[in-house]
Amino acid sequence: MRMGWLLGWAVPERWFGSLARAAFPGAEHVLVPAAPECLGILEMAGPFDWLAGYSLGSLLLLRESARAAAIGRVALLAPVFAFPRESGLGGRVILAQLRLLARQVGRDAEGPVADFYERSGLDIPPGERTSFSRDDLLWGLGCLEREAARPPMPAGWRAWCGSDDSLLDAARLRELDPSIGIVAGASHHPAGLLAAFAREAGA
Repeated sequence: MRMGWLLGWAVPERWFGSLARAAFPGAEHVLVPAAPECLGILEMAGPFDWLAGYSLGSLLLLRESARAAAIGRVALLAPVFAFPRESGLGGRVILAQLRLLARQVGRDAEGPVADFYERSGLDIPPGERTSFSRDDLLWGLGCLEREAARPPMPAGWRAWCGSDDSLLDAARLRELDPSIGIVAGASHHPAGLLAAFAREAGA
């Protein structure tokens, strides 16, 4: 099985890749960070049996749904229709917080990224933290601030959100699309979502 992954904001390939390989040990994995040319990279590397987007990666797939569906069957982990709370589409983070984070990243990215990991429950050890391009980080925050996809998901797509996600309101997402699975006790951390995905995919 070939699997393509479009990662979340500031999520290191090495860290996420170890989780993906543990959930899908027999698969070939292609991991692509969230950046302006990410979908084109996945198109060149595809096709895949599954194309999966995590957090910001899910929003990037939803906003280009026709292109995404042509690459492989699509799954979303911590799905984002729109990130700001003001959108009413399942995000919990207010616009002012996103804009503050962008200003902080513009001055010095390391501290704000570490703070984001802590607030999101992502246990990324310092040794696995990638030095991300400041331009890519700001581009991703701009997408989270301004981009939106109209629910529900395209037919046949699958998605899971943790019941205890600090960034997304799982109950609201289920209202917007009843096919979204809620993983009891899971947070924004991808481990529990990957386990639910693996059960459905028969990994």
